[in-house]
Amino acid sequence: MKKIAIFVVGLILLAGCVTGEGGSSSSKGKVIAGDGRFVAYENGTVADTDTGLMWAAKDNGGPITWREAKSYCKNYRGGSYTDWRMPTHDELTALYDPKVTNEHPPTGGCKGGCHITNLIYLSCCPVWEWNGISEVSSFFHFNLGPKGWKDQSLTYHPRALPVRRAR
Repeated sequence: MKKIAIFVVGLILLAGCVTGEGGSSSSKGKVIAGDGRFVAYENGTVADTDTGLMWAAKDNGGPITWREAKSYCKNYRGGSYTDWRMPTHDELTALYDPKVTNEHPPTGGCKGGCHITNLIYLSCCPVWEWNGISEVSSFFHFNLGPKGWKDQSLTYHPRALPVRRAR
């Protein structure tokens, strides 16, 4: 199993060097882990090779209101990038993987396993989303999946997870 993981990470490094998106000479920094689709960098970012998005390697760490989450994402400076934003429903849906249960247990009264790559840490499975039109939005629940929609008045668990376009 270890040889397979090393081989996969090696392929990711090779692909990153060819495309300019990885390896130790990348502007993202040194690759520290990979799982085939996702590549984690030492600068606290995770690249999604399928969508071309870059994610923060962890959420904000505690309950946050929708407005606070929007501000947190806009002002996030992970990896020294300044163009972070709140993710859309479609972007979070693409990140959701029912075949994976994140090995990082939720905290602070949150229950259930989050169905997301182990390279992204969620302290609780609900993540605020932006609908791109108005300030009436919802959150995506990485335990329940796309049908776990809730409105922004429920503020006791959702987290902020910044995203940006990597390509």
